[in-house]
Amino acid sequence: MFTKKGDAAVLAKLGEAPAQYREIGERLHSIIWEAAPSLEPIVRWGLPFYVKDGKDVCYIKPDKDFIAFGFGEVVNPAFEEGVHMHPVAWNITSLDAATEAKIRSLVEKAVA
Repeated sequence: MFTKKGDAAVLAKLGEAPAQYREIGERLHSIIWEAAPSLEPIVRWGLPFYVKDGKDVCYIKPDKDFIAFGFGEVVNPAFEEGVHMHPVAWNITSLDAATEAKIRSLVEKAVA
């Protein structure tokens, strides 16, 4: 995998998470990188963000009880026409193949 400028800072921030969520955070970083290589990883406000053309696309927020994965307000690939409530973030306590596929799909849609 090609290393981007912000990878080291993002991975260091994810490395501060509790062990069980550190692994999830690192996997999320890989999924985002693979699904949208055009995104640049940065640390902003103490959180790993992934940006395109200076706009926040998605982020990872480690916590002691979960790890959150979400999208910026400008880009929300989970938006559904006709629905009154739109998810922008998910608390993740473990990853399976279906969850990874859903995350990959949302990231791809966000940068399309």
